Amino acid sequence: MLKDHLKLAWRNLVRNRIASLINIIGLSVGLATSIILILWIAHEYGMDSFHTNLHAIHRLMLNQQRGGDIHTGDNVCGPLGPLLRQEIPELKYVVRTTSESSQLIRAGDKSLYEEGIYAEPDYFNMMTFPALTGHPAAALQDAGSVVITETTAHKLFGNENPMGKVIVHDNIHTLKVAAVIRDVPENSTVRFGIVLPFSLFEKEHDWVGHWDYNALAVWMQTKPGVSTAGLNKKLKDLLKQHDQAQEELFAYPLTKRYLYSEFKNGQPQGGKIILIVLLGAIGLFVLVIACINFMNLTTARSEYRAREVGVRKTLGASRPRIIIQFLTEAMLMTFIALFLSISFVSWFLPVFRQLTGTRLSFDISNFFTWGSILAIGLCTGLIAGSYPALFLSSFKPVKVLKGVIGARKGGAFIRKALVTFQFVISIFLITGTIVLYLQVKHVEHRPIGYDLTNLIDIPARGDMSGKFSLVKNELLKIPGVTTVSGGTDNLTRFGGQTDGIQWPGKTPDQNFLVFISWVQYDWVKTAGLHLAEGRDFNPIYGTDTNACLLNQAAVKKMGLKAPVVGTKLGNTTVIGVIDDFVFNNPTRAFQPIMINLSRGNMDHFFVRLQNDASWRENLDRIGQALKKVDPNYPFEFHFVREEYEKKMEDGRSAGLLLNIAGGFAIFISCMGLFGLSAFLTERRTKEIGIRKVLGASVSRIWFLLTREFLAPVLLACLITFPLAILALHAMLQQMDYRITLAWWMFAAGGLLSILIALATVSLQGIKAAVENPVKSLRTE
Repeated sequence: MLKDHLKLAWRNLVRNRIASLINIIGLSVGLATSIILILWIAHEYGMDSFHTNLHAIHRLMLNQQRGGDIHTGDNVCGPLGPLLRQEIPELKYVVRTTSESSQLIRAGDKSLYEEGIYAEPDYFNMMTFPALTGHPAAALQDAGSVVITETTAHKLFGNENPMGKVIVHDNIHTLKVAAVIRDVPENSTVRFGIVLPFSLFEKEHDWVGHWDYNALAVWMQTKPGVSTAGLNKKLKDLLKQHDQAQEELFAYPLTKRYLYSEFKNGQPQGGKIILIVLLGAIGLFVLVIACINFMNLTTARSEYRAREVGVRKTLGASRPRIIIQFLTEAMLMTFIALFLSISFVSWFLPVFRQLTGTRLSFDISNFFTWGSILAIGLCTGLIAGSYPALFLSSFKPVKVLKGVIGARKGGAFIRKALVTFQFVISIFLITGTIVLYLQVKHVEHRPIGYDLTNLIDIPARGDMSGKFSLVKNELLKIPGVTTVSGGTDNLTRFGGQTDGIQWPGKTPDQNFLVFISWVQYDWVKTAGLHLAEGRDFNPIYGTDTNACLLNQAAVKKMGLKAPVVGTKLGNTTVIGVIDDFVFNNPTRAFQPIMINLSRGNMDHFFVRLQNDASWRENLDRIGQALKKVDPNYPFEFHFVREEYEKKMEDGRSAGLLLNIAGGFAIFISCMGLFGLSAFLTERRTKEIGIRKVLGASVSRIWFLLTREFLAPVLLACLITFPLAILALHAMLQQMDYRITLAWWMFAAGGLLSILIALATVSLQGIKAAVENPVKSLRTE
């Protein structure tokens, strides 16, 4: 029986080539969109899934009450590690680590910068990073040992056995390779090529033992049977014994850390999961649009299939068997479309990876991937074929064979409702794309507050950080270098915060966090910042060691009155107020920051080059000058503009994903509208011929044909606009720096949809209107 159904399905597919082609293309585009989004969503959900103890691993988080708000951070103070081991018996492992940072390592004559972390030994007992040779946990017990990945080992030692080899770290520490692990999987949220003993870090940074310096990550693995809620109950009051009642600890599962990374007032408020839900919904809608096309095109051709149904029923075919026949046709076209979509995905995936910067792969050996694809194919075939099968199988054979088929009002209404629903989705996506595009451009063109042109950031590695004066003198000898300065933070990201600043009139509710950083002379000039009041640090003023700069956001939040210069903040005097500038998150409001003068080590050297044709040669001269100061450090630099642009990548990628999915949805909708208009125009061929003989103009006939299809599109506009306003307003509320919704954005989305629909339908309308009426009437 199945063989007979397949034969009939294939014959009908071949006989109705145009309808079948439109259905297959629409379904294949819809399925391809869904497959790409499934791969992307599976990749996002699969982050860190390779850890054997995944569900027992937690990150220690900290809620801090400041000025009526709760700020959540994932860095805590160093003493908490030993304290948790002593006070919380439910924890199997407690591990302190640093954040990933670039580490200079050298073996023989090979020097390179490699991402690395400092970690305590139990890190490798907790996390699943399999060892190739040696014992990683045992290796980190020794401050003179190091763990490296296989790729790092190959870079340094080629094909030689790395075990026992010597690595020089930061041109200071001589370390022995005691273990080699496999490369960190691509779906890991932590990336490194080298792991250094935490004890080495602890010896060099005395602040690790301070309770008031939150700069370390603390990871915890719970014992079997311990719940996160029970653990958090114990953590809640742990800091009160250390006079930190305004701070509260809690354990955050590793399974949630990547997807639910944003917090508001101490509670998770989304993150990547918002984009995943949004794109998942769009993928589902695109597939629904493809299914609606199939339903519309199939039911629109009901007259052509009605007699077939009537004859088969007369010969004894039951309705269930006819339903199965039509479902078989739908499944056949769906699986042909599925094959085409898989081919398209295989071709498009490299392009997708390049456009979005994601590391997606189409793993043919992954059961989940194939299972999901097959499930989507089956569901699509059943959904797309169900309504046509029920509709066509319901014809009465007596009426059909007498020629009493007619146009069913119910069928026409459902068809129009489905077209309307299609365009509700399409108009929503078009409007959303317009708003998101404008928002991304709004952020991209946001006044940054300083000059990015030819501004270079040179990370200061190892003992190079203590040679600022020497480096500055050498660099200023280069003709193309205009100014040189330094800082503990780069200009795009500031990390340290404090709430210990005192100012005149400070009230208890003003206990908020202020970013704090230390810089060298000429920092304002080198960065291209603007002073609203006062001056920059200057070596002619010996008192500047007890002076500071504030930005306008800090002045406003502190409530300082003009003139601000001369105001005492504890023992520090404000000497200048700088205009607000963008750092950390480009979509957030300006954050308060306090800048201090430092004579100590600098983590970053800033160099301003003349913007002329010789800037490349000047870069080479800078590299040579740094080699002269210390030949052991490879020259490393970043253009600040490039670092700032990286912060825009997430917004651009999200916008691109939405544009791709929205484009596919619009394409499928137009294909369906094109096919539907073609078949319905064909049914009215003789009517058109009669109208032309009676004197109807081409424009009049075109209007009659297009009016039927434009009505659902206009109705879709009216339905979509209120929904789009609510949804897009809620999305924009998540950003401090945002555009304001305007009526023309929605009008543009609706008008664009109407024009696309009009152009699609007009292809058939004009063709029918200009055709010679003799051809359509000569059979009468």
